[in-house]
Amino acid sequence: MNWLNVNEFVEAWAADKQLPADLKGKTLCLVDFENDADCQFFYPERTQHAQQVFTTALARFARSRHARTEHRAITPEHYRAWLVGETAGDSEETRSRFIESRYQVLPD
Repeated sequence: MNWLNVNEFVEAWAADKQLPADLKGKTLCLVDFENDADCQFFYPERTQHAQQVFTTALARFARSRHARTEHRAITPEHYRAWLVGETAGDSEETRSRFIESRYQVLPD
């Protein structure tokens, strides 16, 4: 995947998440993984390297909208702890819902 494709993917992702055009005074939390296994637990078709490329492009996108960025390493253990409080069982859909909820826009 080239940078143009990644940037298009980021723009589509941001539109889907309805990120505002101006993020001044906000921090966008970004998701990182410690290894391929953790990444593929949440994104079965994605490598850790591909996630890093996405995160780098997303950080650049967020800064272009005046946001600060913060990286958070997420592990399957975080998901399992979260799952205890949920009524849904473990599934690919539940994992996707969890990991996508980790990308958060927070006030500074």
